[in-house]
Amino acid sequence: MIENVFDFDKELYRMNEEELRSLLRMLYLRADMAVSHQTEEELSVHFAVSVQRIFEGLDEERKRKQAEQQLLDTQKPREIHIAIGESPLGSIKVAMGSIPGRLERRFYSMNDYYAIGPLGDLTDKIVLQRRHLWLLERLYLSEHGSYAIKGVDELIQLNTVMSSIDEETRITIWYANNAHEKTGLLHAMHLLRNRKSSIYLIETSGLYQELFHNPDIEYDVWRTGEIVSEKLLAMWNHCANAEPVSSEERKQMEQEWDHLSKQPGHLRIMKDSKIHSVSEDGIDDFIMQKVRDLTLTRQSDEFIICARVVGEVLGYLEQTVGDAFIEYRIRQLVLQGRLEMEGRPHAMRYYSIRLASTERN
Repeated sequence: MIENVFDFDKELYRMNEEELRSLLRMLYLRADMAVSHQTEEELSVHFAVSVQRIFEGLDEERKRKQAEQQLLDTQKPREIHIAIGESPLGSIKVAMGSIPGRLERRFYSMNDYYAIGPLGDLTDKIVLQRRHLWLLERLYLSEHGSYAIKGVDELIQLNTVMSSIDEETRITIWYANNAHEKTGLLHAMHLLRNRKSSIYLIETSGLYQELFHNPDIEYDVWRTGEIVSEKLLAMWNHCANAEPVSSEERKQMEQEWDHLSKQPGHLRIMKDSKIHSVSEDGIDDFIMQKVRDLTLTRQSDEFIICARVVGEVLGYLEQTVGDAFIEYRIRQLVLQGRLEMEGRPHAMRYYSIRLASTERN
């Protein structure tokens, strides 16, 4: 039941794009109907009551959909697809939509920031809470509000789902060979360690080069989310007759997770096709170099909007740390006196930075 603005805010974060469009459409229609009243008093009261009923109905609609989903979940799935993140999962859902057996197929997202933050035993609620707090304290996640609101509960639910998959269900894990998705893959294999289900892997970045390489165009895919649904479908068809992960390979990946989760570094990067844990300032020198490069195109004391710097780093950094982490490191460089700031650091578009005078010499 929506009883205050905080309940309403949570409801908005839970809604997808289509649900938000539907809500705005209903509000417009109610407003259009309300203007037919003759007096301002009648208009105000009628519109307020009408809008309040819409908001009250949001919770009822949510419960109805949950009931439908629970009914669907009671049906035994024939296959499960797991992606590392919500964005690639959406593309995979679209790709698999044309494959027969849609009602017997389920999709799950390992929706966390696996390239950054402390790890540890993420089946332990206390450890999970510490990781969640580390991320929320350091990163501006206002644009990723679902993580801030759902947070720990969603990740705990993921642990439960993964450990209760039926033994006869086929599991396919999609991932690209970057530190974020590869770490997510290892975590998934850890959660599935007691399952006897057949597990199949689709390594999207390598397959992209194998299936779609164009010698006239130099293009490397770093993330599964970059790949369009049609090409993901081609990858699925290409892997249709592949062998499942062997017990030896599964054991090796479980050991890799055990080792990685105990490493002290809070930043994970790919080097020589392996995940390395480094200190969180591991990309600071790269950020500083990009600020220097941008400075060469303008006056040496000119401020550069932070979002421009973040975009430059994202475009050239061959790692998947995310824009929020890059901005966090920029703010740390300001605190260290290596960069200077102008504006208010509420979000990367509201402030600018430049090299500190000691760095310009």
